[in-house]
Amino acid sequence: MAIRSIGWLSGLPLLAGAWVAATAFAEPRLEAALEAPAEAVAAATGRDGAEPWLRVEARGRDLVASGEAPGEGARSEARAALAALPGRRRILDRTGLVAEISPFTWAAAFRAPDRIDLLGYRPAETGRAALTESLGAGLPAGLVLRDAARAARGAPENFSEAARFLVAQVRHLKPGATAALSDRVLSVHGEAASVEAYAALRADLAHPPAGFAVGEVGVEPALVSPFVWSASRGPAGIRLDGYATSEADRSAILAAARLLAEGAPVTDAMGIARGLPTGVDARALVDRAFAILALVREGSVALDGAILSVRGSAIDVQAVREAEAAAAGLPAGVSRGTVALTASPVSPYLVTVRRGPDAFTLTGHLPDAEARAALRAALRPHLYGERVIDRTRIAEGAPPGLVEGLTAGIGALAQLAEGEVSVRDQNLRIAGEGLYPESARRVAAEAGRLAPAGWRLDVAVGARGATPSRDPAACRETFAGLASGQALRFDPGSADLKPAFYPVLDEVAGLARTCPQARIEVAGHDDPPGSAPPAPIAKETSAKETSAKETSSKEAAAKETISKEVPAKEASGRSKPPAKPGKPAEKPASKPAEASAMPDPGLPQRRAAAIVDYLLKAGIPADRIAAAPAEASDRRAVAFALRS
Repeated sequence: MAIRSIGWLSGLPLLAGAWVAATAFAEPRLEAALEAPAEAVAAATGRDGAEPWLRVEARGRDLVASGEAPGEGARSEARAALAALPGRRRILDRTGLVAEISPFTWAAAFRAPDRIDLLGYRPAETGRAALTESLGAGLPAGLVLRDAARAARGAPENFSEAARFLVAQVRHLKPGATAALSDRVLSVHGEAASVEAYAALRADLAHPPAGFAVGEVGVEPALVSPFVWSASRGPAGIRLDGYATSEADRSAILAAARLLAEGAPVTDAMGIARGLPTGVDARALVDRAFAILALVREGSVALDGAILSVRGSAIDVQAVREAEAAAAGLPAGVSRGTVALTASPVSPYLVTVRRGPDAFTLTGHLPDAEARAALRAALRPHLYGERVIDRTRIAEGAPPGLVEGLTAGIGALAQLAEGEVSVRDQNLRIAGEGLYPESARRVAAEAGRLAPAGWRLDVAVGARGATPSRDPAACRETFAGLASGQALRFDPGSADLKPAFYPVLDEVAGLARTCPQARIEVAGHDDPPGSAPPAPIAKETSAKETSAKETSSKEAAAKETISKEVPAKEASGRSKPPAKPGKPAEKPASKPAEASAMPDPGLPQRRAAAIVDYLLKAGIPADRIAAAPAEASDRRAVAFALRS
């Protein structure tokens, strides 16, 4: 037995050696048989441009799986694919999931003129190479992307579109800038590469990718030298050039320009830039510049560095002195430059003395301080507690006998309860209401002797509550003066009335009431060359078209009603009462309205129709006002014509 045990023991080393030899021979072949299909499974986890996340190691007939899956679905799919491999014994699963980040952040940092670094996190399902290739498309040669972002879950939908948008914004900035994403909020920080780049950046940020919002924008405008700015005024309106220091200052400048323009076009050619001298109050400078520009008829106010200059023609002689004084008191840090203003004689020369319930108001121009003192002296005996509000200005061009005519007119005005004495060149007009019919007749009778030699006189005086009337010649002269003295210009492409129109149109309506025998024609105007084109007319009827068509219908109905009233008047000796102002007469049932089938009359006709509509509502009868026939014209303002 002892000998037999010794034999077995001596054979064990031989058996172990045989097992080791067999294992060493067979194991590499088993691993090789499993590695190829396992690597194919791992490679399949990198579909759609993503990098493979699965790593598989064969240990004999066992597989060791590791890596971070972008999601639970991808992880389960990889496990199932490994389990289906033939010849494997067991799978040691050491896989995990990519971390989910909230908020999901990513940034494009412009580190150097030739490099943009991508930082933060990228979507786990998007490979680094695929993302870099997508973002790098269209970049200039020599500018490279270096992606240092880590894969993570939680990226917002359309991440790639937002990332491309941010890379494009970084290119508008100087090195050191950053464009970042935090979930669905975008932010940009840095300094604009140029004035044009800043404008392009602001335009792009106004239209972010769908589903994303723009958050903090800390971008400084480009620095320019010298810092220049100008506001020019002329027949075509006001033009703004140069730079504003910020969007807020730009808005303030535009608001001031539109207020001064009083409806005339304002052209904005400004950019946004830094470079205004340190310590200069931009808002105070804008206020002073437009206060000076208000004194200029045609010319400009311009800033070059820290020097403000004024050039052009002033509205009158007094404005030259006022501009000189304003230029002497500029904001701190701004120096006075050239003040080169000239003043031409005013034409037409207008001045008015108006009597109201509690004050006499003087407006218009006077030749000198002596004339102003003479008018105030003429008013003094007629003041019974009333104030004198003097808004006159000094200007050349006064007609001879101006003070004589105004002084005589003040004597007549003092006999009226309310009214005015006005001069337009050598035309004297006295209008108003007396408390009693007798006082009104007395003023009208005596007024004929008030006009200086060579002057024309227009008197429209009536008793309180009665409508005064003028003779036809006076109506034509007064209406011609009113129409030529006020320029009504619509905004480019628009047929909407502006508040500045209403006082003029109310005067036209008042004149029509005192000239019942006259008929008014209104002609619209085209836009100046270079204006924005009119908005296209929609197929559906707009509010403005409806107003114009209603007005045309009113005119047609009124004319037809009048034509029917004429035979009735001849037969009976009296006429039917007129329709209420502003309301169209009823249309005959046999003639349906055809306004909706009429072609678009064009921008001038639509503008004329809007004026007609307002005047109808102001009380002018429909048979006494109409739009002028359409015709080719180079008019740049609304025109009125008085027909007998």
